[in-house]
Amino acid sequence: MKERSTKRPSAKKGQERSGQAELSPQRKRVFLIVTFILPFIILGLLEIGLRIADYGGNLDLVVKRKLGTRKSYSINRSVANRYFAQAGTTIPEPMDDTFELKKQKHTKRIFCLGESTMAGFPYEFHATAPGFLRDRLQTLLPQYNIEVINVGLSAVGSFVVLDFMKELMDYEPDLFIVYIGHNEFYGAYGVGSTVAIKGGPWMTRMTLSLLKFKTFLVLRDAYASVLKWFSSSNGKPTGSMMGQMAANKTILFNSPLYNEAREIYKDNITRLIETAQTRNIPILFSTLVSNWKDQAPFVNVFEETTTEAQKSAWHRWIADGDSAFAHQQTSEAAAKYDAAGKLDTLNASAFYRLGRALYSLQQFDEAKQTLIRAKDLDALRFRATEEFQNVLINTCNSFNVPLARVDSAYIASSPHGIVGGELILEHLHPNVDGYFLMAKVFADAMRSQNFIAQQNEWRTDLAKSDSALMESSTVSEFDRTVGKLKIEFLKRRWPFNLGTTNFEFVAANSIESIAFRYVQQKIAWSDARYMLAEFYANNKQFDLARKECLAVSKVISFSYNPLLRVADYYHMEGKREEAKEAYKHCIAVEDNPYAHIKLGLTLLEDEQAAQAAEELETAFRANAEFGEKLSIEGSSAARYLLAVAYAKMGKISAAKDQVQLSLSINPNNADAKDLMQQINKLRP
Repeated sequence: MKERSTKRPSAKKGQERSGQAELSPQRKRVFLIVTFILPFIILGLLEIGLRIADYGGNLDLVVKRKLGTRKSYSINRSVANRYFAQAGTTIPEPMDDTFELKKQKHTKRIFCLGESTMAGFPYEFHATAPGFLRDRLQTLLPQYNIEVINVGLSAVGSFVVLDFMKELMDYEPDLFIVYIGHNEFYGAYGVGSTVAIKGGPWMTRMTLSLLKFKTFLVLRDAYASVLKWFSSSNGKPTGSMMGQMAANKTILFNSPLYNEAREIYKDNITRLIETAQTRNIPILFSTLVSNWKDQAPFVNVFEETTTEAQKSAWHRWIADGDSAFAHQQTSEAAAKYDAAGKLDTLNASAFYRLGRALYSLQQFDEAKQTLIRAKDLDALRFRATEEFQNVLINTCNSFNVPLARVDSAYIASSPHGIVGGELILEHLHPNVDGYFLMAKVFADAMRSQNFIAQQNEWRTDLAKSDSALMESSTVSEFDRTVGKLKIEFLKRRWPFNLGTTNFEFVAANSIESIAFRYVQQKIAWSDARYMLAEFYANNKQFDLARKECLAVSKVISFSYNPLLRVADYYHMEGKREEAKEAYKHCIAVEDNPYAHIKLGLTLLEDEQAAQAAEELETAFRANAEFGEKLSIEGSSAARYLLAVAYAKMGKISAAKDQVQLSLSINPNNADAKDLMQQINKLRP
């Protein structure tokens, strides 16, 4: 038998095996580098894939649009999806204002940034401060192409406005106009908002930077979906946007949360100024306005140190004051309210009541200060306090940045210098007259500061009166009615709660009926105005009919459609000279066969056969060139009109050819049949 070997592997072989298992230092470095960069490669590929798939759609602030035959930049109506991901929150939309792709030398471009007041709630398009400003500047600076772009957005504060400004810097602005301050608590990323980021301002800023990446949006949306899954809510928006955005509904004056919001506000104003200054772009801030006189505080809170006995006494003083006020014993009521205010200096209700009583007593200076104090003590912070106003003013002054003193203009235009329902609809949104005044203050501030043009370039000799400017703005009863309805619905919800939300609206007239259908999103804005124009025309109110169509033209200035209707209403009214000019203007804005045909008809009516024939011939070329499709009836009628024109010119053979074409298109054209008989009599 062979002996079993008892030899062990040599140390050398063991070392060889061990050496094979270990990585060389160079390979270790490669392994570590790959391990470090691999996640970034994966994230990069994921980002590229999500962009190719267009996850979430285009959330850029500025997009390109084709308007008629022209391409332009436009504000993206979907941009707010970038900030509002929470289920159950209404997503606000900005106006989709447009501006040139290639800015011309004579173009002046102004971006208006801010919250719902800058957006123009509850009005739209031309019935807003930016819309009124555009009208005024076009009158005062006719040598320039004025672009006033409304980038206002409801339910946002200074964080989002700053984010917008950073994007707009690349689009050659000549001026930024900024209105912010009311939404620092409940606007997106406000300290008391449902749309907020924990971790302080630095975390919010980092989040805003990450929102540019599709990968981050996927993670955010996934998180929101998980929250929705565990939530009892069905995810559908309920209540007003005010109710949806307010998470912390009680924020006391000078509380830590209040002070935090104030400091963030100051910091963001500073950042807005510094951002504009990096490229030497002028910036104009507007001071803030709100309703002192006619909006009671929403939430009234006692001081923590107020005892139950003091609260009971407070309620007795208030009840006694209310009773005295109801019996027109105003001085006694004021004394009762004053006593309540001395018992507790935090509860806003006593000061509001006292302010109203002092107003009735014509003690207006005291009333003003007391009503402002009541507004500032309101624990539901939808209106900026005077302290925030002073932060804005002082910060701008420290940077030598000018202010449009809208607050001063409102005070000067309000009875006894106390801002109320004369200019403001509810708690802070101006009415049409309020927005008009705001735009006037903006323009005056621009001129005084030599913004967009030197003072000597402003054609004050061409300035229209305020009444003429309001008329040319095309703001009509429709706009005012839409605003009234929106506010009516708003006030029936929290925090106003002025009536049941389930009520049946009964329209008092056709304007209200059409406006209501629009507010309920049953018809489009332009369709609503066209319907109203037809209503006016049927009642022979042609000026009002044209005004509605001109309002549409201001919004879709590239389209012939509203201008064609304007010309038609001149024609219907029997104003043929005005109709001719209106048809020509319509063609100049956007060539189309319809205006040529109708201009041809009008010329025929005035026995201008040669010019009529030229317009009708052009109509058929335009129909082919621009891809317009005349209806069978329309095409047949146009051929018939051209035949009439030729016949009047003595071109009988050409007239017969056109009649035959007309009848080949529509054999039932009675006018063409009659004309054919007449021509046949002339040419047996």
